[in-house]
Amino acid sequence: MDLLTEKSVNCPFCDARLTLLIDESAGSQTYTEDCHVCCQPMEVSITQDADGSFSVSLQQE
Repeated sequence: MDLLTEKSVNCPFCDARLTLLIDESAGSQTYTEDCHVCCQPMEVSITQDADGSFSVSLQQE
């Protein structure tokens, strides 16, 4: 079972399309990562849903 999954998201600052590598073995988590395009800090929230799938949301820090 592959625990690393790619998720495509848009930067909350510059709206650039980004691909994040999500570690699903860590469950739900929140961390800060810089946008790869505009270098602004964004808060990444990963939530594990009841069915075991993961959703990712980004917001300005």
